[in-house]
Formats: sequence, C-alpha cells, structure tokens
Amino acid sequence: MFEAYPGIRLDQVNVPYYAALLERRLVAGHCDECGAWHTPLRSRCPACWSTACAPREVSGRGHVHVLTLLHQGPPGVPYSPPWPLAAVELAEQPGLRIATTLAETPPQQQRVGQPVELTWIERDGAPWPAFRAVAG
Repeated sequence: MFEAYPGIRLDQVNVPYYAALLERRLVAGHCDECGAWHTPLRSRCPACWSTACAPREVSGRGHVHVLTLLHQGPPGVPYSPPWPLAAVELAEQPGLRIATTLAETPPQQQRVGQPVELTWIERDGAPWPAFRAVAG
C-alpha cells in the first residue's frame, strides 16, 4: 500500500498521514480535549499533553505565510522558473502550517499573504499536497 513513498520511514504515528495522501486527503492532528490542531501528527497534544489526538481532514484553505524561491535542488524538478516552496498557514488555526509547493500559480500571485487552496501534484507516481492561489 505504501510503496508509493519508498523513501519515507513509516511508523505508527505517521501511517495515517500517508494513508490519507494516497486517498488525496490532507490530514493534521487534532486534540479532542482542547481542540488544538498540530502538524506533524503526534501521539500527544503539544498544547495540553492529552493523548486524545487523532488525524482529521483539514479544509485545504489557507494563506502563504513564508515563501522561498528555489533556484536549484534535487534532480528531476524543473527550476526555471524558480520552484516556489511555501509554508502555508491553514485556516483551521493560526500557527498550523504545512511546508509545500505552490502549483498552478503565476509568479505575480506567489507572495506572502496570498490566499491558497489545496491541489495535488504527482511525484514519482505518488500524490503529494500542493497549494494554488485563489482570488481574494
């Protein structure tokens, strides 16, 4: 099932994340005690230390919090124009961020504060979350 992610060390905590990716769903950890969200997935809530944490699907909406334009990197990725790598803050909670790429987004919309929504890209035949700019 997880052959799509051969370079990832899977464990009992992160398996739900990669299983969701295979279904093209993005999940983050959610604490049923205090309601806090967190990423990456953890067995304990980083806010209240409860063990009542479970992966929950996120809305896929957010905004660009940090943006870096990569001009070089691993082989197989086109770097002309530069590859946009972003920390997207998800709408579920301030501070809930995911490192991702911006896809289907023209250079003039690749900026901090840009509203974005979830989309999917393929890498080595596996689905990976990415975000694209939306109006607003």
